[in-house]
Amino acid sequence: MGYTGRIVVARSDRPLSELTALRGAEVLDESAYPGGWRSAQLDGDLSDALRILVAETEWPALTAFILDSDVADVEASAPSGVHWRVYLHQEKAAEYGAPELAHTAEEVTEQGLAWAVEAGLLADGAAVRAALEAENVFAEETFDELLVALGIRAA
Repeated sequence: MGYTGRIVVARSDRPLSELTALRGAEVLDESAYPGGWRSAQLDGDLSDALRILVAETEWPALTAFILDSDVADVEASAPSGVHWRVYLHQEKAAEYGAPELAHTAEEVTEQGLAWAVEAGLLADGAAVRAALEAENVFAEETFDELLVALGIRAA
């Protein structure tokens, strides 16, 4: 049995656990990345966290709801209105009965690159596309690859 819960990623000068968006959530782990980016792994779900994070930090943010380490339902948003959503491990998502999403991998790649530009990140389009199509053992690994492709790299 794998991890089920939400991972949130945002730019903040404070720990994410101190932000209004995560109030009431149990933060299992929090990591810091260069450029003020942080991620927090939550026990359970805060479905409205993305909207609140973007409003509170005034920066683009993204979240991933991980289901049993098999699937990541990734959603990203930015203050300008750039918004995209994708399933990582799409075959598994279909097996779980996830509804089909409207955008192709190519469209999501373009939206992800626009999101990264607004976030002040240097993204790699080919790596974003590869992460969207990757099938690692754990969805968390694929999500980490997507973060790196978008320009959020570990220190």
